[in-house]
Amino acid sequence: MSMTWFRTAAFAAAALLAFIGVSGASAQTAPPAVQSASAPTSREAAAQMGKGFNLGQMFDNTQHPATLEAARPKIDAYYARGFRNLRIPVTWTEEVAGSTLADPDTGHIDRSAPRLAALTDVIDYALSKPGLYVVLNAHHEKRLKEDGKAQVLEQLWADISGLYVDRDHRLMFEILNEPHLANHDPMAPATLRHMTGLAYDQIRARDTKRIIMIGGNQWFGAAEMAQTWPSLSEVGGGRDPYVMATFHHYNPWSFAGDNQGDYADAWTDADIRGPMEIMARWASTTGGGMPIYIGEWGVGWHSRLPTMNCNNIRLFYSRFHAAHASQMGMPTAVWDDGGWFQIFDHATNSFPSNLIDCIDGACTWAGSERFNPDCL
Repeated sequence: MSMTWFRTAAFAAAALLAFIGVSGASAQTAPPAVQSASAPTSREAAAQMGKGFNLGQMFDNTQHPATLEAARPKIDAYYARGFRNLRIPVTWTEEVAGSTLADPDTGHIDRSAPRLAALTDVIDYALSKPGLYVVLNAHHEKRLKEDGKAQVLEQLWADISGLYVDRDHRLMFEILNEPHLANHDPMAPATLRHMTGLAYDQIRARDTKRIIMIGGNQWFGAAEMAQTWPSLSEVGGGRDPYVMATFHHYNPWSFAGDNQGDYADAWTDADIRGPMEIMARWASTTGGGMPIYIGEWGVGWHSRLPTMNCNNIRLFYSRFHAAHASQMGMPTAVWDDGGWFQIFDHATNSFPSNLIDCIDGACTWAGSERFNPDCL
């Protein structure tokens, strides 16, 4: 399709939505951050996003209340510490707290859903923060992934992109998180590319400059990118400056994963940098210089340790963003679910450990030993 067609369709969609109207912002939120005069390309956005965080276990399941009241303190606390990107995992087609945001058989969004109104409030509040980028995704879509429901994903992103068509271009869309099957096998690359391409076309029909994120076909591992995307035919053919690659980094899993034993593993800087280099090689060849976003990383320490006082974990957080990702030009979003991967405590609306300090590159240790007793 020609770019002229895209621009015409985008104008028509925007006009239609302006007529219909989209509600969701409540009196306690800032007005929607409407599109600025210029939209950042994916490279420009990546240069500005820096360090970020996930609003984990809030709109993707029921661990935390899906409300602006619950999200605001966390957003404020991270923003005050200089974090400039927020990833919001959202489950649309699977049931959360007794209801779905979108029909699992058609992908059509229920615009009257209270959780959708709350999500819109959170998005608008985050976008009201100067310079804060927001990544919105489709997260735990189990049946959609298992059955390769291409038309459902297509309609879902048609509705999402229409719903937020007037929002500032700091709002970005990640099409499908960790697309593995129910038995944890990867999705077939061709199936995922086809599904992603349909969703991409729907987004582009409404906005030619909205940044779209693509990833691998299982757990968003770095090695999946070359297997899944040997070309970019389905997402602009490498000529779209508003596409970004994303991957997740919990390497080595024997250390970073939840319920993995103790945390005295002798990981190395190569464990951190290795997956980044794999992604960088793909980006420099097939990706045509496409920027890379590390949408999840962290250590599941709270699955085994009651309090965080392990120097080896502190060292990992200190090295990951400051020493490696930022040096490679890769913005990051630490996985913070308020539970096993906790940095922010929702019960106290505070940072109970100094892991937040460590992400900046240095933090206070308990003694001088890397493998101190609190790692066991």
